[in-house]
Parts: sequence; structure tokens; C-alpha cells
Amino acid sequence: MTANLVEVHEKAKEYDWDFTFTEKKPKFDTKYNIPTKGKDPFRMLVRDYMKMEAEKDDRTHGFIDGALRMGIAEKMEPRFNECLKLTLLDLNNAEYAAVAACGGLISTLQNQELRQGYHAQMLDEIRHTQLEMALRNYYVKNVPDPAGWDIGQKALFQHPGGLVAIGEFQHFNTGDPIDCIIDLNVVIETAYTNILLVAAPQSAVLNGDHALATTFLSIQSDEARHMANGYGSLISVLRNEENVPFINDALERHFWHAHKGLDALVGWQAEYGSVNRAWAYKDQWQEWIVDDFIGGYLEGLGEFGVEVPRFLGKAVEDLDWMTHTVGQVFSAIWPLNFWRSDAMNEKDYEWHEKHYPGWHKYFGAYWDGYKQLADPAGGHIILQELESLPPICQVCQLPCALPRLDINEFRLVEVNGSQYPTCSEGCEWILRKWPKAYTRRKQFWAKYHGWDLADVISDLGYIRPDGKTLVGQPTVSPDQKMWTIDDIRSLKYEVKDPLHGVCH
Repeated sequence: MTANLVEVHEKAKEYDWDFTFTEKKPKFDTKYNIPTKGKDPFRMLVRDYMKMEAEKDDRTHGFIDGALRMGIAEKMEPRFNECLKLTLLDLNNAEYAAVAACGGLISTLQNQELRQGYHAQMLDEIRHTQLEMALRNYYVKNVPDPAGWDIGQKALFQHPGGLVAIGEFQHFNTGDPIDCIIDLNVVIETAYTNILLVAAPQSAVLNGDHALATTFLSIQSDEARHMANGYGSLISVLRNEENVPFINDALERHFWHAHKGLDALVGWQAEYGSVNRAWAYKDQWQEWIVDDFIGGYLEGLGEFGVEVPRFLGKAVEDLDWMTHTVGQVFSAIWPLNFWRSDAMNEKDYEWHEKHYPGWHKYFGAYWDGYKQLADPAGGHIILQELESLPPICQVCQLPCALPRLDINEFRLVEVNGSQYPTCSEGCEWILRKWPKAYTRRKQFWAKYHGWDLADVISDLGYIRPDGKTLVGQPTVSPDQKMWTIDDIRSLKYEVKDPLHGVCH
């Protein structure tokens, strides 16, 4: 049977042809020398693929139907579901970008073995978008507070947190196709999906969300093939020594960008979206990224000239404070969120201090003040306590307050006579090396400079169906009075771009 599978797969690869009636020009050219022969480790045939995936879909959709009947959505921790209103949509955006990526690779690569692997992956990515949309449909119809889920797709592309993901996942399908493979298949799917789709479901179960855990584990069951696609592609281009410097640059770029974007969002979900925590994010990162991806994957390719990213040590250092600063910033801008931002309590304080010694010294007073300003009767918000809004990094779209506000690494970078904010040495290096990819982005604060905060919220559309209550709230407590647009307007808070008149 195995020999027959190999024979059928080899025969299938022969059904390829060149274009004779038109010039085949890929959307993006490549600087790599790509051999015409490669290796598809899975030898996936369509008939076997369809049977396998149909069985997995039946199990996943069947579980969600059962969860609906058992009322599980009403039992999950509200804090966990609120943060998902950003992170699940970010993941959904990634799947759509991956669909486009595979289409581009299929039309670009002159290597039928690799192309077959990406045909199967494209079907996977479409399946993942469908599973995640079904999960979002389950939430919007069944969670106690669906506000935010109902406007999610529009809200994502307007919110600073959504721009973080969009800035990361556009690399899947924009630029040199081999660089896209290194980002999508090598860095994201080989290094990061284990944290996102294996470790994160543990947190989901502890917080009562079994539907998310079931969906994510079903998605992760496809990722092994995607990792194999990336490995097969990498091995193919490593045959030519001239490709090695390009590979190392791409790894450096996309590893750092993934660290900024995914560690910020996934770490925030795990540690500030959870009431019950299964682990500390930095410990999962050590296991999956440092030990497994760096130690087991990249170092194994060292004999071919592949280098470990030079910013690895800095990424490890960042994780002591990065997720906490992101949690601080997201909560500080709560009126601009399309989810409710819960306040940390004494139990949260204790957990954070245990796993991140020094947390209370740097973040405890902030959360004490945040809770005191949760009631609209007080007529004050935490934003009014800040000296200024944090600049947003031109590359990763995160606030230039990382890894911690008092030790931030903000710097202005001059490119072609204009100044651009970056949050770190790594983002500065990326901006200088690939300026055309990042210099045309307009900053969120620049767009709304001089606006009243109430007008910004109205423009974003983050108001509930009653026309007055905000989607975003500073707590998930059902006993807390909700803020309205009138409450915000009475503050007379003006949004000011911290770099107005300085940057491009």
C-alpha cells in the first residue's frame, strides 16, 4: 500500500504544464535560486485529504453543537471571552492572509513537489477560517455580552491591537515568496502555533471555554503538514549557497516581528484574559521557542549556514515585562476598545508577583488606580493620568513603551528625510533595511489628533445598539454601571498625537 501511494503521488506530480498562451509573471519576484525539484514529505492526495478533514470537521462542529445544548457559553469566564474579541479575530485575519499566501506560492514556485504541498495547505487555511468563523458565530449568539463580536471584522481593522496583527500577517503574502514561506511556515507555524494552538487551549479549558480548545486543537492537527512544507522549502533553497544570506536576513526579520506581534497578543490573552492560568507565558516561550524551535530546528540547520537570530537574547529579556505593559496600555485605552477590559484583583496580583518577581512594584499602583476610576460617577479615566499617549511603532504597531514604561526603548529613525517612531533596536533594523514596506503607514494617533475622545469612539463605531452605551468598559463586573458616550464627552478629553509636528 505504501509503495502504491508513492507511485500514485509520483504520477500526480507529472500533471504539470508550462504556460504557452500567456506570459506567467508572479505578483512578487524572488531573489532566491529555487530548484525545480523538491520534497513533499506528506505525499498528500486529495481523496485522502478530504476524508481525513471531513472527519475532523464532524467532530469539531459536533462538539460546538453539544456545547450549545449544554449552555457552556454561559459558564465561561467573561474576562477570557472579552479578550478573545481581539485575539480570535487577529487569528482569523492570519488564516485569510495564509490562504492568499498559498495561492501566491502555487502560482510562483516552479517546483511541482512543493506546489502540491501548498495546494493542501491552502485547503487547510480555508478550513481554519471556516472553523473560526463558526466559533465566532457561536459566541455572538450565545455569550452573555456579545457586544464587540457583532462588529468584530470592521472593528479589527480600526483598532491599534488589530493593526498589530495586520502588520504581522501581511508578511505571509507580500514580498519575496520564499521570505513569505520563512515567515508563515517556518517562524509562525513551526515556532509559534504550538503556544497558540496547543498551550492556549489549556487556558481555555481552565476558563470554561471548551469550544475554543476543541477548535484550536483541530486546527493544530493540520499544522504539522505546514511545518513540513516550510522545512521542505527551506531545504530546497539551502542547496544553493547563494541563498543562505537571504534566508538568515528573512529569519532575523520575521522572528523579531513575530516576537513583537504574537508575544504581545497571545501573551496578553493568556495572562490578562485569564482568571485561571495554566502557566506563565515566558515559560511556554522557553519550551516551545527556545528549546524546540531554536535548539531543535534552527540549530539543526546550522551546518547549512543557517544562523540563530541575533535578537533572540533580547526577545527573552522582553518577556519579563512585555505582556504586562501591553495589558497596561490596552486597559488604559479601554474607551477605544471593542471589548470590556477587566481590572486585576488581589488573586491576579499574587499570581503575577509569583511568576514575575517585581510585578507589584512596577504595575500594582497602576491597577489600584485603574479600579478606583472604573465607575462613571467618578468622572475620570486613567487616560487623563498619563503625561501623553505612547507613540506607536512604525514597524510592529505596538506602543513605544516596551518592554516596560520606565525602561522603554523608543527611538526616532530618519528615513529619506522623514522621522519614524520605532520601539526597539530590532524594529529600527527592520525599518532601515526594508523602508518601503513600512514607511507609508499612517499612525492611529495622527489620524485622530485634536479630536474629542467621544468623537473618536463614535467614528470607530464602538457603541452598543442602544446608541449611547460604549462597547468598551473598564470592568466585566455585572454590578458596575456602564459608561456611555455622554460620560466620555463630559470629560472633554482631547486626543493628542505625541509626535505631532515631529514625524512624517
